[in-house]
Amino acid sequence: MNMATLKNKIVEVHAAARVIVQRYGHRKKFAKHMVAFAIKQIENLTDEKLAEFLGREPIGKMLGYANKPNPSTFSKVRERSDPRMFGELYNLLTNDLLKGKQLRLMAQDSTDIPAYSKKDRDARYGHKTPSKKEQIARKEVKKEYVFGYKLHASADAESEVPLVSVVAPANKHDKTFFHRIYGRIKNMFTINYDAKYLLDAAYDSTDIYQELHYDSVKPVIATNGRGFYKSKTPKDPEYGKRWAIERIFSRLKEIFGLARNRFVGIARVTIFAFSCLIAYLVKYAM
Repeated sequence: MNMATLKNKIVEVHAAARVIVQRYGHRKKFAKHMVAFAIKQIENLTDEKLAEFLGREPIGKMLGYANKPNPSTFSKVRERSDPRMFGELYNLLTNDLLKGKQLRLMAQDSTDIPAYSKKDRDARYGHKTPSKKEQIARKEVKKEYVFGYKLHASADAESEVPLVSVVAPANKHDKTFFHRIYGRIKNMFTINYDAKYLLDAAYDSTDIYQELHYDSVKPVIATNGRGFYKSKTPKDPEYGKRWAIERIFSRLKEIFGLARNRFVGIARVTIFAFSCLIAYLVKYAM
């Protein structure tokens, strides 16, 4: 992304961040650090390189960095930041992007965020998410484990805009986050009268079917074989659009560095994950 395009988009993010930080007792100028973390993921920079970038590029002065900041500033900011600020900024941006749109196809899934250290007290062992190739082949792969966290997220499968996201230790099962995420979607967005919710076999649960039917949303969910037989893909022709969430995860990992976590503790990992999500919105949705 060229600097002119980035600068124009960052103005909007910065304005939203200035609103959010005041809710948490910070001055407006604290917002520049939240925006800096998104820039860090867009440009794939270390804290040291980010400091150089902000001191060198006009966008740094636009945000309020009069001089090159000390790289240690960013660690201090993470210590002082409530992770909910980054979630709220992300929500504010998605709300604005999808204002006036009715959601027709929604997809939900999770992806791994490996822990940076085995000494991370918040991280847990959980089942590793199968690769897209393994999911397409529907092969019975040997279960592997990952130590770390998972990003549970929903998306508008048509525009490929992430909707609601939650970071949790990796031992939490995907379906336990359905009601929380779906509930927030209902509160934040407008759902079309003939909407569908696209889910893989991990969400094949009676309570999920019941909640979606109650809201007149069609559940399009793969059948879970429970270890006795292979899971079955729904015959609905639009189920293939569930891959939108997988493409989002792939971009978050490969382009914005979600797979290269360098932080310890759920608070810092959450800040990192939402910085990646905000970077995604800036590059692909705004």
